[in-house]
Amino acid sequence: MLTIDVRKQFFDKREASFDLELSVEIGSGFTVLTGPSGAGKTTLLKMISGIIRPDRGRIELDRKVFFESELRIDVPIRERQVGFVFQDYALFPHMTATENVCYGIKTGSSAERRDKALEMLALFHIEHIAARMPREMSGGEQQRVALARALASEPAIALLDEPLSAVDVETRGKLLDEVENAQERTGIPFIYVTHNEAEAARLGRQRITMRAGRIVEANVVAS
Repeated sequence: MLTIDVRKQFFDKREASFDLELSVEIGSGFTVLTGPSGAGKTTLLKMISGIIRPDRGRIELDRKVFFESELRIDVPIRERQVGFVFQDYALFPHMTATENVCYGIKTGSSAERRDKALEMLALFHIEHIAARMPREMSGGEQQRVALARALASEPAIALLDEPLSAVDVETRGKLLDEVENAQERTGIPFIYVTHNEAEAARLGRQRITMRAGRIVEANVVAS
């Protein structure tokens, strides 16, 4: 179970321009995070991953405390075991597909990491692009590489920030199948941000709606 109870204020010219405050418990499986632009969805993902530090509160995943303001606990990003798929893929342009996935694997010899990377590419049916650079890939292929890299490190949770917003409708449908299969295969919690109502309806067995830094609706099932 992921437990979040945090507050974060952002200031513009010394005045609070955005105030995020929420408390929620999220179980295993797929959770869809929806809401208008500027609601704080990406900020929430970045706090879970450690990219943004809350002003106060607590974030805990399966009894591992990521952040606790009163106890001054703030676990570094690299130690949180979080897989993050960004909206713009964030692939390294000078690395092949295999090298990009290898980057997410922190243990094993060079040969072992390469074998694991090829295995992950095969799981997303893109082993044939192993030697390609990102500029040589389609949008769908780049997204599959990003997903493979995020899961190659065997994270405890996966965060997906509008991962399919830049691909066409046909590719999106295929990728949704693969994302669902990846969650079932790994068994870890997936938090999936989307503005697409069709995606939300398809994936959202658990659903959270945010607006202006607050949760306005939550349909979540604790583990």
